[in-house]
Amino acid sequence: MVFWVVDALLKVLPAAPAPADAAKVVRLATPADGYESGQIVVRSDQPIAKLTAVCSALAGPGGASVPAALCRFVGCIPIEHNTPGPDSELIAKAPAEIPDVLREETEIALPAGRAQSIWLTVHPPKGTPAGRYRGTVTLDADGVRSEVPVELTVYGFDLPAERHLLVTNWFSDGNIAKAHHVEPYSDAFFEVLGAYARNMAEHRENVFWISPWQIKVWREADGKLAFDYRQFDRYVETFFRNGVDGRIEIQQIGHFGEGGWGGSEIVVPELTATNRADGQPVKLPHEQGLGPFLTALQAHLTERGWLERAMLHLCDEPSLSNSDSYRRGAAFVHQWAPRIRRIEAIEGPDFEGSLEIWVPKLSHLRNWYPDFERAQRNGAEMWFYICCHPTGRWMNRFLDGPLLKVRLLHWLNYRYDLPGYLHWGWNHWSGDPFGPPGPNLPPGDTHTVYPGSRGPLDSLRWETERDSAQDYELLWLSAERQREVAARLGAAAAGWDGKARSRAWCRRLVRDFLDFERDPHRFRAAREGLCREIEACGDEPPLVWETRPPEDEPLVPGPIVVQVRGVAPAGATVKVNGQPAPVDAEGRFRAAPFMSAGSPEVVVTVAHGGRERTERRRFVVE
Repeated sequence: MVFWVVDALLKVLPAAPAPADAAKVVRLATPADGYESGQIVVRSDQPIAKLTAVCSALAGPGGASVPAALCRFVGCIPIEHNTPGPDSELIAKAPAEIPDVLREETEIALPAGRAQSIWLTVHPPKGTPAGRYRGTVTLDADGVRSEVPVELTVYGFDLPAERHLLVTNWFSDGNIAKAHHVEPYSDAFFEVLGAYARNMAEHRENVFWISPWQIKVWREADGKLAFDYRQFDRYVETFFRNGVDGRIEIQQIGHFGEGGWGGSEIVVPELTATNRADGQPVKLPHEQGLGPFLTALQAHLTERGWLERAMLHLCDEPSLSNSDSYRRGAAFVHQWAPRIRRIEAIEGPDFEGSLEIWVPKLSHLRNWYPDFERAQRNGAEMWFYICCHPTGRWMNRFLDGPLLKVRLLHWLNYRYDLPGYLHWGWNHWSGDPFGPPGPNLPPGDTHTVYPGSRGPLDSLRWETERDSAQDYELLWLSAERQREVAARLGAAAAGWDGKARSRAWCRRLVRDFLDFERDPHRFRAAREGLCREIEACGDEPPLVWETRPPEDEPLVPGPIVVQVRGVAPAGATVKVNGQPAPVDAEGRFRAAPFMSAGSPEVVVTVAHGGRERTERRRFVVE
């Protein structure tokens, strides 16, 4: 048996050989209260009847420790067709086996000549002291043991517990009930639904969707409506209690009419109530049914303290061909429930005045970006969504695509000031969830979790999506720390753009919708730099500074000049690229250093009160 260590952003195919120069130590890095993943690969030229992997606790500085990493075997999903697009965007051509599901078995048999990945997940608790932690993963192959060293760097700060990014993945509660053999909306159902909600919360999902028709509607003898909210409320409370406590996303109340998605009609349907007297269903016109229903829903959400969290869909993916009828339907919703925000995944930009929360598809967001940016400036909350497309060069989370595309999804959120993300397919499996995906959609589009014996099984893509949401929090925290430093520096730094640095880190990896980092090593280096800079915000003396153009922007060879502007403590000494920079009475400094193509770097050194610090920014010379 041989083992080697692989970056968790790489999918290891079953036929992968052991590299001659493979790493033998798992090296991980995360702030406290963050999750971080690693990957060990095992291969043997003889069959292994029983393979296990167990991690020790990780010992750190001053007797501190981190709980043992969770070790899970990676299972493969067979695919019979590929996602449309160039072969260069695929990790394997179909037919193939693609590593994805994290299995719940603690021991497996391994055939000869097959590469088997083992997924490590470490989670240093909140408040874990900064430093290097060490432990081992013990691999046992039919009684023959190998030790794999694990080194974890815990940065000197906690990952924010609050979620600043809104994330929703639409799920099928019918699939949950069917997979776990429970009656929908029974006590047993809500118990297993809680397990799925906990998994969502652990992966930083903070929005859940719910059918409005879980509210039972009765028509009394006098013609008035009565509403039973018990099932609706229990559903909401199940998610809140298990940590998915951001927004309530109320499912679509309307649908497409004649012509379907491409037609001109979106239907706001009549409401069906149940006659109290005889138990028979009765359809009610809008003014007697759906309108009062929406008004009562708004009142109930207000009474429960949920109104500010609530969002309501009318019809999924309206387009330019039916935007007029959508507007009429949205106006009806607003007439009867003016305080419930309207949200929609949309196929065009022509919805101003009809939506509070816009969710354009990623490719449409790029193609009509000026329209969406204008709506954003006018007060719209702008998200994005992906589904069975865009494919090819675009970021998405298909089975046969690279994991780095998944990891950068929420960097893109930050890059374009998009506070929310939506995907339709969390557990919409059909047939065998572990079998070949159906031919009508790209593989993996329908689900990123799998049914297990006690709840959902994670996947490489789902774990990576959590890592991406954590990265969004790092970018948010960077901006907050920069603002805190500026506040310490007083009036001279008033109005300082705290997001300038986090934007610069973001642009390093996501330059445009279609121009983003493809190399996991460069991604890791940038993320480490971001984390180290967050740590350094607490260093003395305090310092904020920026360059024009920003870091990583291309510079033209010849006389290369970059403008530097910053604030240090009053009375500090500042050098820029080794040359003194004048500092005014309040601590402001400016410089315009010349740089060479061989050393395109700006180095700022500040000394004050017996302490000195140096920071660097690098550029690219074309």
